[in-house]
Amino acid sequence: MKTTTRVAAAALDQQDVLASLRERYDLHPDVIRLDGNSVGPLSRVAPARPPTSAEHPRFAPPGPARPDHDRYLEMQQATERLAPLVGADPAEIGLTDSTSMSLFRALLTAADLRSDRPVLLLGQDCFSTDRYLARSVADFTGRDLVLLERLRDLPDKLDARVAVVALSHTDTVSGTVRDSAAITAEIHRAGALALWELSHSAGALHVDLHAWEADFAIGCGDKYLGGGHTAPAYSFVARRHHADVHRALPNRDGSGGADVLDPPAMDVAASPMQSISGFHEGLAALEGVSTSTLEAKTSGLITLFLARVNRSPDTGVDVLGPSRGSRRGTQLSLRHRHARYLAQSMFARGVLLDFLEPDILRLGFAPSWLRYVDVWEAAEALNEALDEVTRYA
Repeated sequence: MKTTTRVAAAALDQQDVLASLRERYDLHPDVIRLDGNSVGPLSRVAPARPPTSAEHPRFAPPGPARPDHDRYLEMQQATERLAPLVGADPAEIGLTDSTSMSLFRALLTAADLRSDRPVLLLGQDCFSTDRYLARSVADFTGRDLVLLERLRDLPDKLDARVAVVALSHTDTVSGTVRDSAAITAEIHRAGALALWELSHSAGALHVDLHAWEADFAIGCGDKYLGGGHTAPAYSFVARRHHADVHRALPNRDGSGGADVLDPPAMDVAASPMQSISGFHEGLAALEGVSTSTLEAKTSGLITLFLARVNRSPDTGVDVLGPSRGSRRGTQLSLRHRHARYLAQSMFARGVLLDFLEPDILRLGFAPSWLRYVDVWEAAEALNEALDEVTRYA
């Protein structure tokens, strides 16, 4: 169907097999959320707010309850729901307090597993906090941190000195989805380990850590996974590394050997019980949903948006998209010299998006809660803002 009218967009919503997912999220009726680099909405099945410490059963009066058992049970249930969304086994996933600390711990572990290799290779497009923590790992372990500015330079950087390569599955500026299986194979041929950042992918794109043969992965629970602003992060350690990782990690009492209860990916100083509870319930919204179906809708939403936005030369809009034939992720970046004004104009029209200095609008397309009519209306709002800029700039 050629989507030239709002009615046609509504017809796409009628055909959408994921349409019912929207009802599972707590959404404001007058706001269209395209803020792909921000915290996503809570699932309606999650608590309206996380319980306070005093309210949570973990801190109930003494009795027959077993708080530690409850904590680990809830962690286990959360990882069981998360595992199929990232193509892993539950025992390979652990919940952690933050994505950056997950990266810190994964890099330390990788450095230990490749103790004879002095270089940590990190993608330039990671979060700034990740770069700081990666630098800390390098300083702590006496290694060199090398930032990879362009993916095409990877073959020149990979040699027998590299211990681990950490990359984002989705390029957060261009929106390009990287061929993680091929890249991981290239990293392994060089004898290094592969670590993938999934924050901008899990819950919206097809992710299969087993098929990629990834060694490590990390991600946040607050973007597309329904955990809200208190959600824990998560980490993945491939089962083939578990024995070595267990030997590398201390017990919680400081003695040698990791706790029997803790999967190697588990941070034993992880998020509070209440945030784990909210994340566990938030993941219920995506239970049983095919990741390939999620990605197909993400692609459809972006295709509609690009078809509707006026990109004629006089508007000054430049799409920073992936090259022709490349797989596109959840994010779309547009460059315009008046991007700040356009962002403010979109906010005033009820469309949330991200503004990156000095001249980039970044939009995120979540298949779980966005409708095709939402994307239609957002594109029309941008066209109106572009008309204003053209007339008055």
